Amino acid sequence: MNKHVVVVASGDTERRALPHLVSFLTKSGMTLDVRIPPRHRQLRANVVEGIIKSAWYESYPVQPTKFVVLVDVDQAAPDDVLAPLQEQLPQRVEQTVAADVLFAYAQQHLEAWFFADSENLRQYLDRSLGSAEPSSPDTIHDPKRHLINLLGGRVYTARTSEEIAKRLDGRTIEQRSPSFSGFVDALKNGADAS
Repeated sequence: MNKHVVVVASGDTERRALPHLVSFLTKSGMTLDVRIPPRHRQLRANVVEGIIKSAWYESYPVQPTKFVVLVDVDQAAPDDVLAPLQEQLPQRVEQTVAADVLFAYAQQHLEAWFFADSENLRQYLDRSLGSAEPSSPDTIHDPKRHLINLLGGRVYTARTSEEIAKRLDGRTIEQRSPSFSGFVDALKNGADAS
């Protein structure tokens, strides 16, 4: 596969969890670099532009094959969240970055993807997932809050997300979560996940 992919995501939870969730791809030769905005800034076009250009120039002479911008859509429609980035980013980076910029989303939040591998998540939590075992994890309302409740007295941090992600099977998540599958497609094939 030999692709160097830079993922631009919203925060430390994604930075720590994503490499583990897609480890089945990195084992086949893809390298993954997850970049997040400084000082917890939102993923707006100008912020993402800065991250992409920085990653592009820092990586010389082996520059990224592509960039994948991953956003959480919360309760919004994916197209509504992605549209401003899709409209503004290509023209902002095309003069300096000779790599594709693709877009993907986590329906609700990244934590919904954890529920797609319900068996391993149950083992990690050592308890039932309750009502969070729908046919599609992308339909869980506020999956982050549900996960926090399931953790009981444990605090949910970016390190906790990494611990959970290490125990999950990305291939299982890909089969059960349409939004994760779209993200994987963007990483592998260059298919725009929007």
